Amino acid sequence: MASYSLHIERDDQISVSEWLAICESDSSLTVQHVAKAINPETGETIKIQTPNGCIWTSPILRRKYYFTYADGSITLGSGKAQIKKAKQLAQLLGAKVVGDEGEEY
Repeated sequence: MASYSLHIERDDQISVSEWLAICESDSSLTVQHVAKAINPETGETIKIQTPNGCIWTSPILRRKYYFTYADGSITLGSGKAQIKKAKQLAQLLGAKVVGDEGEEY
């Protein structure tokens, strides 16, 4: 079963420089070009290229959420806390948060 994604979008594409400027100006966001994880069975470090991605650490939940930039929009998960943060980011970018089927959040 595939996961459902949300996107921060606007009519004109969001530029990489705009997105990274937002990420760098918010202390709860960290730019991350490579995601790393540990395979719990083998202990192997797995690296995935995530150019211009940002991680948001929720100050309340202390959980990390990923925002991935590609082709002029930002993709994210559908957790309530992440949606709330995405709406804040979208407002700064003059954009909106929409689902895979085009519905607005």
